[in-house]
Amino acid sequence: MIQKIAFRNIWRNKLRSWVVIGSISLGIFGGLAVISTAKGLAKMRQDKAIKTYVSHIQIHDSNYLDYGRFEDVIPSDEQLIKYLENQKGVYFSPRLKIESFVQSARGTSGVVLNGINPEQEKQVTNVFELCQEGNYLQEYKRKPPIIISQKLAEKLNAGIKTTIQCTFSDANGLPVAGGFKVVDIYKTSNSMYDEVNAFVRLEDLQALSSNYGTHEIAILLPTEKQADKLKSSLEFKFPNVEVKTWRGIAPELGYADKMMDLVMTIFLIVIMLALAFGIINTMLMAVLERKKELGMLLSVGMNKRKVFWMIVWESIFLALIAGPIGILIAYITIQFFQQVGIDLSFAAAGLRSVGLDSVIYPYIDSIYYLAISILVILTSILSCIYPAQRALKLNPAEIVRGA
Repeated sequence: MIQKIAFRNIWRNKLRSWVVIGSISLGIFGGLAVISTAKGLAKMRQDKAIKTYVSHIQIHDSNYLDYGRFEDVIPSDEQLIKYLENQKGVYFSPRLKIESFVQSARGTSGVVLNGINPEQEKQVTNVFELCQEGNYLQEYKRKPPIIISQKLAEKLNAGIKTTIQCTFSDANGLPVAGGFKVVDIYKTSNSMYDEVNAFVRLEDLQALSSNYGTHEIAILLPTEKQADKLKSSLEFKFPNVEVKTWRGIAPELGYADKMMDLVMTIFLIVIMLALAFGIINTMLMAVLERKKELGMLLSVGMNKRKVFWMIVWESIFLALIAGPIGILIAYITIQFFQQVGIDLSFAAAGLRSVGLDSVIYPYIDSIYYLAISILVILTSILSCIYPAQRALKLNPAEIVRGA
C-alpha cells in the first residue's frame, strides 16, 4: 500500500517530477558519455603504442635500457629466437638499434636507426601499413633502402629516392658512415616517435656496423593477458636477459590508466553529489507543499515509520524511472559512436603529439552501467533521508489547526 501511494504521489505534480527525471537521466548520460570518451582515448593510446612501437613484451641485454650502448646486445640471442619460434601464437621481431646522425643535401637530424627484418616486423608492428607508397624496405639497386617518417622528411627536406647519409660511432668510438636511399615515408599517430625513428634492413645495418647481434626483440601476443605468463617463462629460461612487458617499457601508459580511473571516480562522485542535491531539493519541496496532507495522515493514525518510507519510496521511484532512461540513451549513443567515431580533426596536431588519432571511438566496460545503476539508487535513498526526517518532525495538531 505504501509503495502504491508513493508511486501516485510523484505524478501529482507531473512537471516537477519530469524535470527531476530529466535531470537525473541527463546527469547519468553525461557521466557515461564522458567516461566512455576518456576510456576510448586511453584505450586508443595504449593500442596505438603497442601496435606501433612498444609491443606486449621487449627483451634486451640487462644494461641496454640503462645505457643504450652499441655493444649491449642480447646474449645467446639465437637460443632465445629458437625458443620463441616454438611458442604458439607468439610473433617476434629482432632489432638492431643504433643512434645515428643523418643528413641530406638540405637538412640534418639525429635519429635511431632500427635494423629490422621486414617480414617479421610486419607481424609485430603496423608501420608497414602507414607507408605512403607501400614499399616496405624493398631492395634498391645501388644503395640500401631506408624508411623515414613524414616529420623527419620535412626536417631533412627529403622525399622518396632521396639519398641520405647516416653516421654513428662503433663500439670503439670510431665513426661509421653509410648512404641509404629513401624508399618510403611513414606517418604514425605519434609525432614524437616519428621524429626520431627510421627503419633499415637488419642485414644492411649489421654489415655497415659490423655488429651482428640484436639490441631488442619485440614480441606481440594474441591478448595482453598472456604477457605476464610469457614474461615469467622467459625470465626463468633466460635469466641473463631483461624481459619487460609494455607496462615496464612505457610506464606512462600504465600511469595514464590509473590516473584515468582516479579521475573517473572523482567525476562519478561529482555527478552523484549533483544528483543528491537535486533529489533533496525536490523531495523537500514536496514535503513542505504537503504539510497539511502529511499532518492529516499522522493525525488519523498513520505511524511515522510509514510516512518515512512513503517519502523514501517516492525518491526511489524517481531514480528507478530516470536511471534506465539515462543508461539506455547513453548505451545507444556510445554504441553509435563506437561505429562512426568522434571526429576531432580540429585538434589533430595536438592529439598526434601525444600518440592519438583525430577520430576517437568511445569505449566503456559494462561494469560501469551496473555501477551507475547501484550508485543512483543508493544516492536516491540517502538523499531522501533529510526530507523524510523533516516530515517526521511535523506536529499534526498544529498543522490541522492551521488549516
